[in-house]
Amino acid sequence: MRSNQLSELVEQAASTERRLPGLGVSPGIAIGPAHIAEGGDIQVRESHLRETEIEAERGRFAEAVAVSLRQLRKLKVKTAGLPESAAEEVGYLLDAHLAMLSNSRLVRGVDHRITRARINAERAVQLEIDEIAESFASMRDAYLAARIEDIRVVGTRLIRNLIKKPYVAYAAMTEGAVILADELTPADTALMDPQRVAGFATVFGGAESHTAIVARALGLPAVLAVPGLLEHARADDKVVIDGTEGTVIIGPCAETIAEYQARRDGFERERRHLARLRKLPAVTRDEVEITLEANLELPVELPRALANGAMGLGLVRSEFLYMNRDDLPGEDEQYAVFSALVRGMEGRPVTVRTFDLGGEKIARSLSDRVEESANPALGLRAIRLSLRHRRLLDPQLGAPTTSSNTPWRSTAATSRWPISTIRCTRRCCG
Repeated sequence: MRSNQLSELVEQAASTERRLPGLGVSPGIAIGPAHIAEGGDIQVRESHLRETEIEAERGRFAEAVAVSLRQLRKLKVKTAGLPESAAEEVGYLLDAHLAMLSNSRLVRGVDHRITRARINAERAVQLEIDEIAESFASMRDAYLAARIEDIRVVGTRLIRNLIKKPYVAYAAMTEGAVILADELTPADTALMDPQRVAGFATVFGGAESHTAIVARALGLPAVLAVPGLLEHARADDKVVIDGTEGTVIIGPCAETIAEYQARRDGFERERRHLARLRKLPAVTRDEVEITLEANLELPVELPRALANGAMGLGLVRSEFLYMNRDDLPGEDEQYAVFSALVRGMEGRPVTVRTFDLGGEKIARSLSDRVEESANPALGLRAIRLSLRHRRLLDPQLGAPTTSSNTPWRSTAATSRWPISTIRCTRRCCG
């Protein structure tokens, strides 16, 4: 065969490849056959109830909540066998999902909607989720938008239990497969065995999502937000996932596979090399010590920060305490959160930022304290909001120092746990 004919064949093979851009959320390279996961969306119809049917429908919804709670508790037991950091992160996540099913706005809202609108429970769940999601999306904040995912996951679980449609994840999946899906819940991701699953890609999702966090904890290469992913893929197609660059390649040619196998080997070598360095002091060759600290959006990120050798928490964003709730977090609640972070850091410094809310980031619990502004960036937000309403700021400043009138002290004889440095990042406090 002539060289030009060979080149043409190579070009033809390469032309069958489909390279799809997405968002790389967990680094690494995965190569394997495609496993198309079951879609997560469930279509439900709306039916109207007679007055005499309302109580029975409320009871049916209460039973679905109880079943969902039992499922989550069982799932939490199962995930205890995951790698340590992943088990802890998933544990926090499942605790959050359990909380969403325990007299939360979602549960109360669905119950009231069944009674008020006289509609079936499935449709009431769907409408309540849409309303909560719309209020979150209007804040135009990536972190808050990612929390919508958690609410939808809990809502989908409720609907599945209401219609008696169990979800079977990864049934009959080939070992070493690459999972492709519209979206994957954090619980789905947590159940992936890194020994059997090479990586995954989804049509929806973001870098701030819990699915992304769990993928990183498990070390699974992942690409989210890939438009048209399922339109081009078929079961058992060869697929390459590049979680570092954010690329999915469907039907790669032999040259492409060889290229990405080499990249995967190089990535693994680099990761092993860095793993040996993460416990070493961060000191330059001319003996200048560098302090590497982590930024935290959520407490569940703490194990990963520690695993990567963080010497402190340079910024803990406290906005998460105010989201998806109708009431304000009290001093004791904030104390419990901050003290858990301090204990986890074992004497290393922790910097907590007072909440940065207002403008386009309005928590439901603060809606009666914030007026609209022509320019949200210059309106009543962040520290200006805190200083206007000292009943908001004072519990945040008091949380690191007291709880139930018990002083937080640095002396070993009286401290309740190892003490770390607590700093306020607002200039008004010094």
